[in-house]
Amino acid sequence: MLAFLRFERRRIFGERKNLIFLGFISLLSAYFVWSGLNEHRQFQAEKKIFIKFEKEKINQIVTYVQYGSFGFRLLYETSSLNLFFVNSSVLQDVESNIDSLEAIKVESSFKGKKLFLKRGYFKDFAGIPFIFGSLFMLYLGHMALVSPAYLRFISGRMTLKKYYALTTAARLFWLDLFFVSLGSGLFFLVQLGGVDFSRSETMIFFWYLLFLVLLLDFLYLMGQLTSVLVYFRKIFFLWFFIVWFVCIFLLPEINRISVFNQSLVLESAEKVNLEKFRTLMALEKKFRDYLKVNPAAPLDQIRQMQKKFAVQFLNSTYLVNTGLETKYLRDVEKVIAGHERQSVLFPTTFYHFLTGEVSGKGYYGYLDFMDYIMKLRNRFMQFYLKKRYESNDAAVESFVKNEENLFRARSRLPKTFWLGLLATVLYGAAFLALAYWRLRCLVFQP
Repeated sequence: MLAFLRFERRRIFGERKNLIFLGFISLLSAYFVWSGLNEHRQFQAEKKIFIKFEKEKINQIVTYVQYGSFGFRLLYETSSLNLFFVNSSVLQDVESNIDSLEAIKVESSFKGKKLFLKRGYFKDFAGIPFIFGSLFMLYLGHMALVSPAYLRFISGRMTLKKYYALTTAARLFWLDLFFVSLGSGLFFLVQLGGVDFSRSETMIFFWYLLFLVLLLDFLYLMGQLTSVLVYFRKIFFLWFFIVWFVCIFLLPEINRISVFNQSLVLESAEKVNLEKFRTLMALEKKFRDYLKVNPAAPLDQIRQMQKKFAVQFLNSTYLVNTGLETKYLRDVEKVIAGHERQSVLFPTTFYHFLTGEVSGKGYYGYLDFMDYIMKLRNRFMQFYLKKRYESNDAAVESFVKNEENLFRARSRLPKTFWLGLLATVLYGAAFLALAYWRLRCLVFQP
């Protein structure tokens, strides 16, 4: 085995074109990690401005009626790991506004510098090994086995199975070592740059790195199988690009279109907002009817009725509208769960789902954000109505305590991570066995 490791090390790292390609991958990866680090630092600076602005804004509000109308903004703060996946996430820079209105909005700003922050396909670390690393691995898989004649000659010295297994293991050892070293090195350099990762984030990143390596091994074995299936002919390069395009671009795009088609069963978000608005207006109509029947009612009596209707709103109308929003969110969750299960079917489609969740801005991050909005809004409504109808505060008190207007998303592995990992290993094992079977037929054919 040591002899094979030395030989394959020379074959891989001794060729100039291989070194150029590996250097290209390393430099691009380092550049996009540096770019992600700059975005992370910029967000931290803007977060401080956001917190300061929201604190100053409350000092300008005169009444609780105004506070209910304006509310306060809620900022989505992602995991620090997002700097490796800034373009692989589902969400971008999003925020919401918590107020007394019935519509819940999650929006992304395009004001100022954000107008010029256009995301590209390669604008993060996760995209570089996926695009260029896959291309390189497919190519090296093809170049691993020379020709049936040479293998027939080698089989006189050792069995074909042993030669095939040792060659594959030795090449994958060096290639895996390169990508693990690249990912680990950049991860620790970012820490030297002042970014702290929690223990769970560190574990999640290295689990992600494990899947990335297994994905690239899978593509290497696919390249090896493709070479054997086309009998080592020059036409391989045509099939090489077809296989690469289908795996890296076409299948993930089909998966994306599929989840969009599945989402068409969801009701329109505007329809849900309209239902909530109708429920609210029905209660407003009752109050207007009361004023028409009692036009000369004293101010104290009107205030007492307002308080009565506010309590009725919290105990009936608000609960109905919250139920509508919760049901809609659970329907969205079912579509996401279906998309996750579908992504497991092929390694490259699962890679897209995985990077979104690891970034902290994936589908489940969105669900957590919406749940947090609804819980925070429920508390704000109780605070607002109590202060509006019962309080005699000289100045408006801020609802926000301890930076509650920051939603700190967490990086996570998908629930199906181990299933996706197992599927990738099984695909690789199947390609390894098929390539050996076909190679044996070519070498020993009569």
